[in-house]
Amino acid sequence: MKSAIEPLKNYILCHHCDLLSELPTVTDNHKAICPRCHTGLATEHRHMKKNTTIYSICALIMLILSCCFIFIDIRVMGIVNNLNILALADTLYQDKYLSLTVLFLLLVLVIPVLCLIFQIILCSRLPLSKFRQRDLLKWYGKLHDWNMPEIFMAGVLVSFVKLTSYGDVGLDQAFLPFCLFIVFYLKSYIIFSQRDIWNQVAKNYIGDTPLVSGKTGIDQNIRLCLCCHSILPANLARCPRCKTKGQLRERKKIQWTIALIFTSLLLYIPANMYGVMNTVFLGSLSSSTILDGVIYMWQEGDYPVALVIFAASVIIPVLKIIALSWLCYFALAAKNKTNVNCRKMNKLYKMVEFIGRWSMIDVFVVSVVSALIRNGEMMSVYPYIGAIFFASVVVVTMIASHKYDPRLIWDNVN
Repeated sequence: MKSAIEPLKNYILCHHCDLLSELPTVTDNHKAICPRCHTGLATEHRHMKKNTTIYSICALIMLILSCCFIFIDIRVMGIVNNLNILALADTLYQDKYLSLTVLFLLLVLVIPVLCLIFQIILCSRLPLSKFRQRDLLKWYGKLHDWNMPEIFMAGVLVSFVKLTSYGDVGLDQAFLPFCLFIVFYLKSYIIFSQRDIWNQVAKNYIGDTPLVSGKTGIDQNIRLCLCCHSILPANLARCPRCKTKGQLRERKKIQWTIALIFTSLLLYIPANMYGVMNTVFLGSLSSSTILDGVIYMWQEGDYPVALVIFAASVIIPVLKIIALSWLCYFALAAKNKTNVNCRKMNKLYKMVEFIGRWSMIDVFVVSVVSALIRNGEMMSVYPYIGAIFFASVVVVTMIASHKYDPRLIWDNVN
């Protein structure tokens, strides 16, 4: 005999394809996958709050240690130059490259630290009101996609090859703590569940109509809040849980995506025409573009590094612009859509989201090399305006992919 009162089912609306699913019990270290587009819906980690707090604190300690000691040193023409992580930002600032300074500080230090602090506060037993939890979660959701300490480390490793052509390079005390900081930070990010914290603020489903799993939200006249992932009535303009305005479909945002694609194309031209680095050797000045750096690495026999720089700095930005343009066309004008085609386009969107940020490697390479090679008129390296244009391309394309609403891919499927 069935119980008179059925338990409240745990529903989740896919943020990529708009399919409503009834979430099963997810065991430790497993995740639930959308049956339609294969997007991850939820993960489960035992002792989530405890483990997130431990890893976040360890990451902050390692970051503090890495900022207190020398990161890399290089001997050029008998002169030893040391690089501290904070000194790198100071060097860029002294060269009057304020934009690169701000970009480095935000992406490598400030935003990761803020996200770690938010994770600690949200997972602690502090008597936070639901309003404070809501604000912290909203800021965390906006910031966490802009964390790039692991990309900076990849740029440092690529820089080693370039630096060996100038002198003898050595690793110092701060290198290992910074590597541990990245490991602990990524571990805390993987474990932390925004969904669990949001469910503490308020319930997931805000409505009174019965839900049917296996059907899309648009067919059931419900929509997803893109901020806190609440399930809302389609006519409700503002989410009661996070106070964010939204619509059934964010069709206006695709216009932003198209505009940002054209902006990135315009910025990509000077990014390749102007040099990203200026080198002063015995008083003579020479400038090198992104392609010049790739050619130099190839001629020196450093084929893997040349391919990495070429892929990250040339191929990926171009492919990302083409892919976003194709995604916009598919969402707006494609006819006779099938589940197979939509699934392929959804995979393309996921790939664009993942690889786009890695183009920042070349900007970090320029920053590291220019901070270390400083011997006055004998030999010095300085960043040049091409690096600013290229960093702008990466940032603009990332914003363009964030503005895109992937649910438009799945609308009107045959």
